[in-house]
Amino acid sequence: TKAKDLKWADNPTWTRTAITFLIDEPTFRIKLFSDSMRQAKAQKRRKVQAHDAKINLYGTLASAVF
Repeated sequence: TKAKDLKWADNPTWTRTAITFLIDEPTFRIKLFSDSMRQAKAQKRRKVQAHDAKINLYGTLASAVF
């Protein structure tokens, strides 16, 4: 069975919650959206890599939103 579509447009609080979580958790955000060596060097920091599968990261984000 296919999961139900989420009606993001009908629930702007979900979007705000997701954005707030991603702003408050920069290391998580970098892992989720990937990090580049060039960006890390430009920001004078070490490259951050996800040690978890992306599906687990999406699960963490979903738990924060819902």
